Amino acid sequence: MIFSYKNGFVLMIVCYCFTITGCHKETDDTDDNLPEKADTLCVEKGAGLWGYPETSMFVYHTSETILYNYSLKIGHSNLVVLLDGESVPDSGWFVMDRSHHLSANCENKVIWRLGLEKQVYYGCPVVDDDGTIYISTGIFRWTDWGGLYAVNPDGTVKWSYDCEYNPYSPVIGQNGLIFIQDFHNTVYAISGMGELKWKFNDFDNEIIVFYDMGQRIPAVGSDGTVYIASDGLYALNPGNGERLWRFNPLPGKSCRQSPVIGQEGTIYIFIHQDDFYAVNPDGTEKWHAKLDHEDEMTFSCPAIDSEGVLYIPAEQRSNGFVYAFNPDGTKKWKYVVEGSGRTVRSSPVFGTDGTIYITTKSGGYDTPSKLIALSPSGCKIWEFIVETFHGVNAADDIYATPSVGADGMIYFGSENEHFYCIHPDGTLNWKIQIAHSINWSSAAIIHDGTLYVGTHLEDPQYKGNLYAIRTTSLGYASSLWPRFRQNNKNDGRYPDR
Repeated sequence: MIFSYKNGFVLMIVCYCFTITGCHKETDDTDDNLPEKADTLCVEKGAGLWGYPETSMFVYHTSETILYNYSLKIGHSNLVVLLDGESVPDSGWFVMDRSHHLSANCENKVIWRLGLEKQVYYGCPVVDDDGTIYISTGIFRWTDWGGLYAVNPDGTVKWSYDCEYNPYSPVIGQNGLIFIQDFHNTVYAISGMGELKWKFNDFDNEIIVFYDMGQRIPAVGSDGTVYIASDGLYALNPGNGERLWRFNPLPGKSCRQSPVIGQEGTIYIFIHQDDFYAVNPDGTEKWHAKLDHEDEMTFSCPAIDSEGVLYIPAEQRSNGFVYAFNPDGTKKWKYVVEGSGRTVRSSPVFGTDGTIYITTKSGGYDTPSKLIALSPSGCKIWEFIVETFHGVNAADDIYATPSVGADGMIYFGSENEHFYCIHPDGTLNWKIQIAHSINWSSAAIIHDGTLYVGTHLEDPQYKGNLYAIRTTSLGYASSLWPRFRQNNKNDGRYPDR
């Protein structure tokens, strides 16, 4: 029983259970306190919302003005406000000219959230065949150490392993070994039980300059060979970590991004800035190509389509590009991203129709970050502009590589504390705010539609999260490269067909 004081009248209201067909109230017609002309307002406010009025039933004088205002809580999306079954804005007003029914509902996208002791910057989660999620923490210039977490599908921690320095994204190799490379390029092989099997740091040259941009992630060949980038390209024995060979025709130069493996086992790698190499599985050079200018460089991993064409983001100061190289190393085309500051730090991915998706950084308030769809010939199809959330001078960049789901949706996160789901035509499907978190991590999607993504927190600093989010995507799009590093094991290898 609810007592409501309105305009000097004391109203006694009994509200029964609410159903989707409406609300019911039982009143006493002999109650002298009821106004002669009164209308009822039945309100249903779903979980996951801020705002007013709350769920209840009210009696108002006819012609009274009712104000309402609803907004989403963190982790929720698709706010729908209905007045008498008709869609209305999220906030507004209406007149009590008769009895009304007001409802506000939304979807809870977050299944669970795991708090981590260190931030998740570029760390992209991987998922093993048994459902175990592996996520790395760390990677930023002001911290020293990070680790590898093994997480159960219910969001509980199985085990964790501390690396000497911040690690990049993990890779699942053969026999369930997890390979991970740290900020000083040391490579660890860790078992599915969290035990160190071997460690490799026998490099020919000491690396003096370390880049906090991009990632150095091992690639794993079909025979299990582990390829790593450091002061050149190394091939390692997966069983014991012994060096098989090293490739570097540029003495004294090092790598700023990760190798990928194409058809026939060819390994592709950039050494230094603008030098792009195709390397045979025996460590010999297949071909050498260059970007258009010696000041251009890339921090991103290439993606490979069904014709063997390689797509590579690049940048020169504040300018961003995407290159397409033919399988023989000749340049096919070059796309110039519009707007100063919109460099591309993420990797390209493909939809089932061959559309290429890239994300960009921001050039400031006047040039916000974007998701861009390109045709296979390098022409822009559409772009989705990501709103600036942190104020006029905020960058709100996108570093995360998008993931293309089996439902055709494109999923990615931003520095603006939001995670997005975009239709293949470039329109917004939904977005959620994720706990004041910044997202540089690319998402992993599994067969039941669960999406895993890591974030780092602004407050408290240097803490992180791993989220499990509901989607309608039952896995990935059936394209050759639908996500970062091609598949949920991050092995960076052209799929066996």
